[in-house]
Amino acid sequence: MEKDRLSILEKIEQGELSVEEAEKYLGQELDEEEIQSVKEDISEIQVVEEEKEEEEVPEPIRKEEKKEEEIEPEKTIEFSNVPTRRERKLILAERLQEWAPEMMVGMVEGESQGWQWPWEDESWQWMWQNFEHPIYISHSIDVSEGNNLDIVSYQGDLFVRGWDKPNLKIDGAVFDLRIGQDDNTIRVASSTGQMQIWVPEGISRMKARVEPGDMWLSKVSADMDIYCQSGDLGCEQIKGELNIRVNGGDTRLIGIDGSIDISANKGNCDIRDINSDNINISSKEGDIWLNLASVSNGNFICMNEIGDINVLLDGDLSGELIAEATNGGQIAPVALPWQKLLGRSENKLHGILKEGGASINLSTRGGRIYIQETWKRSISSPSMG
Repeated sequence: MEKDRLSILEKIEQGELSVEEAEKYLGQELDEEEIQSVKEDISEIQVVEEEKEEEEVPEPIRKEEKKEEEIEPEKTIEFSNVPTRRERKLILAERLQEWAPEMMVGMVEGESQGWQWPWEDESWQWMWQNFEHPIYISHSIDVSEGNNLDIVSYQGDLFVRGWDKPNLKIDGAVFDLRIGQDDNTIRVASSTGQMQIWVPEGISRMKARVEPGDMWLSKVSADMDIYCQSGDLGCEQIKGELNIRVNGGDTRLIGIDGSIDISANKGNCDIRDINSDNINISSKEGDIWLNLASVSNGNFICMNEIGDINVLLDGDLSGELIAEATNGGQIAPVALPWQKLLGRSENKLHGILKEGGASINLSTRGGRIYIQETWKRSISSPSMG
């Protein structure tokens, strides 16, 4: 009953009941002092609750509200850190992964990070730069017998051609060109543009690297290490050993006199009119065309993953032929002048042509192997003028 009485008094204070209605409900008169006491108690409870709500406000929130009212001072721009237009393009290209910066100094020993030139700055005797537009440079250097030549082209095409003059000539329409020379090596590096180089006789070894871009080499006599990233490679009338790596482009070799080692990824390989007793071709995701003329000794290997192998065998070829197609691959039917046929099935072929001598190994995973006695293909390469 006492609990109901207090509840009725609170409702009177809150205006939900009148005094008359409350007295009628309780069946007795209410004392005016009792009603006033309840009013005071309710007021005190409201004050305590308001103070509690203020105490529960987290302090960090109040600080953040104050920070919003503060006006931050203006930041000063350091113009030395503002990239040039060309640097912005390089940064954008790196972000888009159009080329791999970690691969750009592959001819330098040790690890490297980011975009940089392959040799120390103090090694350059001649430098040209323009960050707004390409500039045309023509420069010649005297070379000695037995010198080495290292060439690097970043984001541009490279054309190298041999000639009968004693000097090395470099022509380029590029944003940046650097040339260095010491007793044994000439170094040439360009960025963003096209470069043409005329090479004299007497160069001992040449290293050429392009990423990304196309590379064409013609009428050069030297052993070569070649790397081509995201572009096509063409070599014609080369005398010397070729060590080639191509990633993301086609490879075309014509009239090569020397051993050939090719590692290709995502591109076709076309090799013909060669004079070599040692050819090793390893390809991933691309077809191989190989023209073998009158060979009677040496090793010739074609290994292909996810691609076909097409081989032309001259009628005068003498050697042992082994072909194998795995992972569902097949060997196309072929009629050859066998001296001795050792094995033949849909995916394996083994036999001796004439007296033997040369060793020919063909293998593909998931592709087809075609062996022909006649083969005609046309191939063109850009001229250097």
